[in-house]
Amino acid sequence: MTFRRDRVFASPWLAAGGCLLGISCTGILGSQDDGNQDEPEQGASVAPDGTPLHHMTASEYNNTVAHLLGTRLRPADGFPAFGAKGFDANVSALSNLSQVLVQGYYDAAKTLAADAFSNEAQRAAILVCDPAEGAGDGCAREIIERFGLRAFRRPLEAAEVDRYAAQYADAQTTLEMSPVEAVQHVVRTLLTSPNFLLRIEVGPDSKRSPGALNGHEIASRLSYLLWSSLPDEALFDAAEGDELATEDELRQQVDRMLEDPKSAAFFQNFFGQWLGTRTLPSHNADATRYPSWNDEVKGAMLDQVNDYFASFTTGGRPWSEFLTAPHPESRLLEPIYENDPEGVREGFLTLPAFLTLSSRADRTSPTSRAKTILEQFFCVPLVPPANVDIPELGAAGGDEGPVENVRQELEKHRASPDCASCHDVLDPIGLSLEIFDPIGAYRTAYPNGDPIDAAGVYEGVAFQDISGLVPVLVEAARQGKCPTEQLFSYALRRRPSGGDRTRIEEITARWGGGTVADLVKQVVTSEAFRLRAKDKAP
Repeated sequence: MTFRRDRVFASPWLAAGGCLLGISCTGILGSQDDGNQDEPEQGASVAPDGTPLHHMTASEYNNTVAHLLGTRLRPADGFPAFGAKGFDANVSALSNLSQVLVQGYYDAAKTLAADAFSNEAQRAAILVCDPAEGAGDGCAREIIERFGLRAFRRPLEAAEVDRYAAQYADAQTTLEMSPVEAVQHVVRTLLTSPNFLLRIEVGPDSKRSPGALNGHEIASRLSYLLWSSLPDEALFDAAEGDELATEDELRQQVDRMLEDPKSAAFFQNFFGQWLGTRTLPSHNADATRYPSWNDEVKGAMLDQVNDYFASFTTGGRPWSEFLTAPHPESRLLEPIYENDPEGVREGFLTLPAFLTLSSRADRTSPTSRAKTILEQFFCVPLVPPANVDIPELGAAGGDEGPVENVRQELEKHRASPDCASCHDVLDPIGLSLEIFDPIGAYRTAYPNGDPIDAAGVYEGVAFQDISGLVPVLVEAARQGKCPTEQLFSYALRRRPSGGDRTRIEEITARWGGGTVADLVKQVVTSEAFRLRAKDKAP
């Protein structure tokens, strides 16, 4: 990675960035630049790179069928995982289609269609007319057009309507189905179409601009950004009326959509993937060492952190307070907070959810906590030294048994020149949180009775614990653009390219660290969100 001093913020992270660059543990603290990205030419116009072909994720699939069919089934919970990174980007979507996944789609479609038509309310929402009444297939075509609009998130083309109408007729003659059964058969087929399973942007360009997305494509981008699901009737109407072409309308839609309960999917999926809280349900702690740990407490941690995220999106709290804001109250988490001294706990980094996820089951992990803070919250990539075998804590000193005093074990790691380069950067941050145990409860001693020492010095600032380090982190966060980069990536389902860097900086400057809702509005009104990729010359 090339060191460009003109691209690094003049912040307390500068010296740390230089330290990392001078050693094998690489990363530029404060710059958030990706060394693999091309740099835009000075003064060159930056064309948006569009959105890649994208599979619906498991959460998007479950939400979409719920809002499309009214079902409570969650078939995608059983689909094989893609293992995608970067907000489930699903790069090369078609190449990810395994036979197991394809069979899962077909089985889910059959089950979902049967469920929808076995329920009177769900069936009535699909059968907008009675296909058994009247001659011909006029009613069936109306059902196909209306249901297809919502399933494909766009109006069906005439040839598509003809094809599904022919399938409807064939189901009656060849398969000897009743008119309603034939409609169910078509619904099942629509649910296995690539136009349903993939988010595809291939519609005609708007007459407003050669590069503009059409209204239905914008509506779909908005709905999957904020709801992880298909557009509602208001969005479909706005798309049909070409009302999503103005920035004012987009801002109004963002306000409306965030007020809808479906926006909970935004907190769960955007923040959950960016800051890792989505993995909390699968995290385990050692209940023999920490008896208050159980599934109920785990669920309360997730609810609390999602409420915390909501306060910065719909609650009006500015992002500048993300590391200092008070925690939402939780009755189930009171035992974790009961021993807190005054002023020791504030902001995201002392939430039980974060402290738990960045720990091991049996002990804290200062290295993991610091690495999570730098990589996730500050968007600083950290690469361990090449060709170095990094031992587990406890192995460095040859001692057997569980690690009790983590700080002592880290001192052994730092004694190795290969390990010291990274630990000198990570340890002050991670050790500042040692006053919190693996499930986030305040403590003053390790399990073996050794007193906790969370003191350190970072960038010339001495502190006794995390409360003294937070002001340094707040200043670094104020100067960074990580939230913009993360939301930009989530909205477009791709990593920013070189041409996006200027736009991200502009969005960050306009946003000014306001609410997350304000940041959403800046992203959705940007050209990258509103325009399709320009054709590249052969």
